[in-house]
Amino acid sequence: MELLRERTGRQADDRNLILFETGLAEIGSNVLIYTGKHGTGGLPVEYELRLEANTATASFTDWGPPIHNLTRAMPAPTSEAGRGLAIARKVLDELGYKRNGEVNTWRLVKRL
Repeated sequence: MELLRERTGRQADDRNLILFETGLAEIGSNVLIYTGKHGTGGLPVEYELRLEANTATASFTDWGPPIHNLTRAMPAPTSEAGRGLAIARKVLDELGYKRNGEVNTWRLVKRL
């Protein structure tokens, strides 16, 4: 993210970068948590971050369990879990997910 800030000339308090970083953190942490919980045999999580024409795009590829409900609503305020996807959908311009065999691919897009 720091390199992205430098390349775009944006400050640390840039709202769109903060929103992109929030979505990235929510999906990235879920990928790491759920991939690790379900024993992927040490397979790595692949991550790519791109900047093209004022659009930041990140992708994650993992070998964790499939996601069955990408449109889950925000949980109750008293709930301690289940907010990651709802937050990411809210702060990103696009959140894509597909499952191909045993592989999950996530695509996160934020227009800066």
